[in-house]
Amino acid sequence: MSEYVPGEASALLAGFVAGSRVAGYQLEGQLGAGGMAVVFRARDERLGRMVALKILAPGLATDAAFRQRFIRESRAAAAVDDPHIIPVYEAGEASGVLFIAMRLVPGGDVRSLIHRQGPLPPARAAAIISPVASALDAAHAAGLVHRDVKPANMLVDARPGRPDHVYLSDFGLSKGAQSSIALTGSGQFLGTPNYSAPEQIQGRLVDGRTDQYALACVAFEMLTGEAPFERDQGMAVIWAHLSEPPPSLASRQPGLPVKADKALARALAKEPGDRFGSCQEFADALRDALGLASYNTDLWAARSARGAAPAAQPAVGPVSVTALTAAGPVVGAADIADAPAGQLKKRYTTVFADLPVRRRRPGAGLSAAEERIVAGVAMSVAFSRDGNTLATGNYDGSTYLWRIATGRVTAILADPDSAGVTSVAFSPDGKTLAAGDVGGRTFLWDINTGRQIAALAGVLKHAQRAGVASVAFSPDGKTVAAGGSGGSTHLWNVATGRVTVILADLDSVSVASVAFSPDGKTVAAGEPGGRTCLWDLATGRAAAILADPDSAGVASVAFSPDGKVLAAGNYHGHTYLWNVAAGHLAAALADPGSVGVYSVAFSPDGKTLATGDSGGSTYLWDVAAGQVVAALADPGSVGVYSVAFSPDGMTLATSDYDGGIYLWHLG
Repeated sequence: MSEYVPGEASALLAGFVAGSRVAGYQLEGQLGAGGMAVVFRARDERLGRMVALKILAPGLATDAAFRQRFIRESRAAAAVDDPHIIPVYEAGEASGVLFIAMRLVPGGDVRSLIHRQGPLPPARAAAIISPVASALDAAHAAGLVHRDVKPANMLVDARPGRPDHVYLSDFGLSKGAQSSIALTGSGQFLGTPNYSAPEQIQGRLVDGRTDQYALACVAFEMLTGEAPFERDQGMAVIWAHLSEPPPSLASRQPGLPVKADKALARALAKEPGDRFGSCQEFADALRDALGLASYNTDLWAARSARGAAPAAQPAVGPVSVTALTAAGPVVGAADIADAPAGQLKKRYTTVFADLPVRRRRPGAGLSAAEERIVAGVAMSVAFSRDGNTLATGNYDGSTYLWRIATGRVTAILADPDSAGVTSVAFSPDGKTLAAGDVGGRTFLWDINTGRQIAALAGVLKHAQRAGVASVAFSPDGKTVAAGGSGGSTHLWNVATGRVTVILADLDSVSVASVAFSPDGKTVAAGEPGGRTCLWDLATGRAAAILADPDSAGVASVAFSPDGKVLAAGNYHGHTYLWNVAAGHLAAALADPGSVGVYSVAFSPDGKTLATGDSGGSTYLWDVAAGQVVAALADPGSVGVYSVAFSPDGMTLATSDYDGGIYLWHLG
């Protein structure tokens, strides 16, 4: 086995220069270099797009265990569902080196930002820490620990006319949660001393709190211009992490509030058990100590101030909005929680404060930050066949049935063992409702009686937070499709409650969205890895694989009413329209103000496509022209989770991250 010496990456990779080719990528110029890898700007010759190509030092490729883990963890990280994790297009081995192809992000990294500007204003620092914390919590929920959180691995996508977007990169060196920090076979320590937690240095078990410690080190550096335990000698840095308390912010940067020291001191505690319960909990505490608004409010304010969402264009007729409330419909721009919310909010606030959901219901897999907001999040909406009822699936474990005419809740379908409803769908005859659950089950409800018909369980293996992500009825109503963690879509016979077919994609770790074709012969399964698989139900085999040109995550899929077109919205702000028969790309719709499309839906006549985005807007597209005809901005939202047209096409329902449910009148 060849021996790899830290710091020799540049020499070992000297053969890779502009014009070289690696695994189908042509190198155009070096972007950066570190002790283990060199990053190039490169062109993907197959798809014609620019990427950031990281090439690891050849010595690491000879470490068989490192090579296998690198490829495995890169694929797992690529499937983590969070818009602030850098999209990974490909990871593998070629020409004796390991490589990762990632999204090319203009704007540079946070290390360069600090070097250029010195200490950052508190609001600017918090605007970076909060989304990175969200990304880390998503990774931890998926069983990954980053282990190398540092400013150089935080990228800022800066583009004119829209808010900056922060990405966390370098998940290729991540490792499973609750694992030790074992060295590679060649003796290389994985991590960066300035940001390494005591347990990481000592070779003890690491988990999400290890990343939290590193994030706190980065926060300290952004606020003061230098890391908390920065020393001239490497051993002195390690000693300080192990034995010295963190310095106060004011000792490095006078004027910073003393309250912030308390938040940082907790996140930098020597023992993991003394830290915050999640990275987002730390980020929220730091924002509060710095006198800043909450993360969601701040993001929305930034979008509004900078005009991220274009003004609505009334090409589809006048658009008005009704926000559903327990008291009745309110015309205007009022936002309300999803519910009889008072009782539910009180119930869940108490439970979350005293007994974490993760302990009480292992299937929930919620972070502490999610537990605080869970009661207010409506994940999915669906209209009944007659258009008189709207079903909203909530992350508190209940599905609400709203009477459209009165704006009142007529029924609450609540399973006491539910870990959170992620997706709802009415049967074609309107008599049954399917509700997919975070815990891995699909509940079937009788709409007339409000009773549970079946709990379809025991097939999908939840990966801490995933479970069932999407449900759909077949056109004849005899079958329910449930897609989620594990990369499989299960088809259930509604009458017997038994699985009839398992559509298992060996290359996928999860299914984010499922949809039946109008003729019932095909099921589309969108995957967080960036593909949509079309399954032929007659054979149970994949008939086509539709690979998004720039995506590491398909969030939502929908067939047009005639079945000729499939829409696939992805986490990077694109919706691709595929010609189903030919299996080729027909059009690419770029979301005007978003970094992620969470939900897509065709109007009943197939002429309009609605796309709900992570920025809080829903765009209506003229399918034939490929142009936006209206932009519907939720009054208080920073993320639209679900969109659905009424059967007559005159109303659009949207649900958002803040728990608002809006009815947009399109006539």
